Amino acid sequence: PLRRAVLDLEPELAFSEEGTVTDLVRMTLVPTRVGASLVGAFGALALLLAAVGLYGVIAYTVSQRTRELGVRAALGADRADLVRLVVGQGMKLAVVGVALGVLAAAAVTRVLSVLLYGISAVDPWAFGGAATMLLGVALLANLVPALRAARVDPMRALRHE
Repeated sequence: PLRRAVLDLEPELAFSEEGTVTDLVRMTLVPTRVGASLVGAFGALALLLAAVGLYGVIAYTVSQRTRELGVRAALGADRADLVRLVVGQGMKLAVVGVALGVLAAAAVTRVLSVLLYGISAVDPWAFGGAATMLLGVALLANLVPALRAARVDPMRALRHE
């Protein structure tokens, strides 16, 4: 009935799409949803690469400090002290990196605010969630080498070159 009423008013009007408005909106939003999925996948890949890179750097640093950690263990430092030392130093770097990253992201989102939909340019939940996730990944990346370093026998560590 609606189509007939419109054609009565404008007989030369051509309808190109049939279906409900919901279907039309769903089809219109497909490119946006695909783009958002791709950005999310790239973000997850970037987080994985950051975790692997951070783990590699921390593991290398701990392996270079094996002798120092062995001396600390030989002088009476228990495993919890060694883990706290390694994780604490790594997390200090991670906190500084996340803070600088949040500042840089806040500056970039101001420029790209026209592309954001549904959140403000500096959304505290988005920034807080991302920072928390990155710090959690950094904690895990620091914890694994720290636990490995704490299990090293002091005599073997002192002989290590």
